[in-house]
Order: sequence, then structure tokens, then C-alpha cells
Amino acid sequence: MSDVRDFYRDHHSNFDDLHKLLDKEPGLLAQLSPLRARALSCCGAVPGKGSELKLAVVDPDGWDKIAKEQAAIQEKLDAISTAVSKIDAVLSEMDMAGIEVSHKTIRGIWSVESGRRTPVIDPHTFTNVDRLGHRIPPKQDAQLVAWGQAAETALRGAQAIVDGQQPHTTTPPVNPLVELAEKARKSLFA
Repeated sequence: MSDVRDFYRDHHSNFDDLHKLLDKEPGLLAQLSPLRARALSCCGAVPGKGSELKLAVVDPDGWDKIAKEQAAIQEKLDAISTAVSKIDAVLSEMDMAGIEVSHKTIRGIWSVESGRRTPVIDPHTFTNVDRLGHRIPPKQDAQLVAWGQAAETALRGAQAIVDGQQPHTTTPPVNPLVELAEKARKSLFA
């Protein structure tokens, strides 16, 4: 069984993004049954060999439309299942590393990471503020950050598919001065 689904069943939260995504699953599953019934209405009996009757598609356009709807719903269900399995994999890796996550959610992963940060003390001021008054950020465990980011990426990808959006991909920031210089170079030397 899935740790994420077990935690969702036992400790449901209306404020957790993962639980909000899992809340959509029963509604999607409920849409499949009427689609199957509509698909049967596109079929009819045709004579076969001898006294046999066979079921055949008599409305191909309606069948194709229903098949597209069913494929879209199934894609959303598969995205949710994939996200849950990826987050379960992250949680099992953390468990194998000896790190216990009490809340089997992404927020739980980040709370473990937050709790394991180590403060950095400036040797001159003996605080977490340097001589210029800038706060020194605490050290983070790179593996915990990677696990948190992997879980978040899985969730965001599934949310994008279920909500009908494209998954968000990070693009490198574009320097407007570089773009302007490139345009000027092309116009002058073209």
C-alpha cells in the first residue's frame, strides 16, 4: 500500500496541495462509468456466422469522441498515480536513510529539511549576522533539498495535467541588455 494514500485516508487536510489533488480522484473515477455507458450506446448488434450476433460500433464519430474523453480522464488519473508513486519513492528513500517523516506529505518532507538545518555563526560577531548586518543563511542538507524538490516536481506535474495546464518548466532568465545588443549586432552587420 502507499504511504501517501494511507496518510491521506487517516489524516486528511483541506490545506495540503497533495491532498487537494487526491480529492479530485473520486470525481474523475465517477466520470468513467457514464462514459462507458455512453460508449455502449454507440454499439449495435450485427449478424455473425450462423446464428451468432456480434457487437459492433455503429456510430464511429460518437465512439471516437467518447474515447477521447475517456483517454483524457485516464491521463489525469495516471498523472495522480504517478505523482503518488514518485512521492512514495522519495519517502521510502528517506526511510532507508534513517530519516523519519511523520507527515507523509511534501510539507512533511520540507519540515524535516527545515528541522535539520544548521545555523552558521560568524566568528567575529558570534551571531548569524555578519559585520555588515547581513543575515547568514543556515546550511541545508543537499540530499534533503533534492528529495523535497523531487516531490514538489512530481506534484506540480500532476497538478498541471489534472488542471489542464502545461507543466511549468523553468526557463533561464533573459538579460534584456544581451537581447538589445544582439538585435543591434544583427541590424548593423546583417
